[in-house]
Amino acid sequence: MKAKEITLSAVLIALTLIILYLNLIFPISTISILTLASLLIPVALIRGSMKSAILVYISSSIIGFFLLPINIILLYILFFGIYGIVKYFIEKIKNIPLEILLKLIFFNMIFFISFFLFKSFIAIQITKLPLGIFWILAQVVFLVFDYALSLLITFYLERIHTKL
Repeated sequence: MKAKEITLSAVLIALTLIILYLNLIFPISTISILTLASLLIPVALIRGSMKSAILVYISSSIIGFFLLPINIILLYILFFGIYGIVKYFIEKIKNIPLEILLKLIFFNMIFFISFFLFKSFIAIQITKLPLGIFWILAQVVFLVFDYALSLLITFYLERIHTKL
């Protein structure tokens, strides 16, 4: 990695941690904050390389583990951080129905792993809804999240990337 990529990665790591920390300061939706934090992995891919994106994800996860509440950092580690990389590889297929199917498969694997971890080991009540209803709602929220992340990436490419 070149010095420029390492510097970019360091800035993106710091921004990721700041954005995740904002969840503690401002009463904003946790999913909104995590979505903004998710954007920084694709930015690392666009401005740097896959190595930069992986460095940002791993470093943010490790540092965040020591600085942030366990529920926020686990959501970032298990899904929101890695999703930008997964999205990149899935969208290289260029077949929208297959892409959506693969994204849903990935999401559901992480959903059940996360649900089990949060319920069994961390003892955080996730929802008062029955699991089936919660699962259906989670599918819709995931699709909205994926679309929002795509819009944020497009906004970045059109408005910010070209000006930097």
